[in-house]
Amino acid sequence: MKNKKYDAVILAAGKSQRYNSSKPKQYLKINSKNLINIAIEKISETKKIKNFFVVIDKNSQYKAPSKYSNIFLVKGGATRTKSVFNALRFALKSNIQSKNIIIHDAARPCVDIKDINRLLDHSKSIRTGISLGYPLTNALKKINKKSTVVSNIKRDNLYMSFTPQLFNFSKLFMAYSDIINKKIQVDDEIEAMSLLNYNVKIIKASVGNIKLTYQDDLKVIKLLMNKK
Repeated sequence: MKNKKYDAVILAAGKSQRYNSSKPKQYLKINSKNLINIAIEKISETKKIKNFFVVIDKNSQYKAPSKYSNIFLVKGGATRTKSVFNALRFALKSNIQSKNIIIHDAARPCVDIKDINRLLDHSKSIRTGISLGYPLTNALKKINKKSTVVSNIKRDNLYMSFTPQLFNFSKLFMAYSDIINKKIQVDDEIEAMSLLNYNVKIIKASVGNIKLTYQDDLKVIKLLMNKK
């Protein structure tokens, strides 16, 4: 990944079913800005982004901020996997894609700009992909349907993976084309890449890069963002 310019995919097409709100979480505002625009602004601060591909629901009324001329809106799919593939395919068909691409969830507004820059700095020596993450520190338990603990899981060498994640565009597109053809659903791009035996590294980032998933997360996110 020697190219100094990157594209970025912002995933914002989810239904927010676990968030349990009439308004999808990506349109919630923190400090007068919705989560989509927060993601765009933060990644833009790197000054290394050529194009943004913002993936939204087909019924969305979202409009990109007028100050940006490099934002392309892409219709999302029924799943995260299909939404990422739609964005990659859109970029390829438009023939405007850069060599490397960032994938980021709009639901992670607390990502530290320093971590984004560290991700891009590490990309110079990575041929496939690299991700932000943080080592697991809590004890892990597997439970059954009655919430009874059935086994203990050793946390040695276990990491939580965050976004943004950065990949070689052509290899990521190959990985997603493969899983789409095989009708496989993945949780993130690392899983997609691993299915084609591509190695992806993780660099330790801020533990504060939490994802807005449940209502309680919003309180924590607001506290974190107001401290910055």
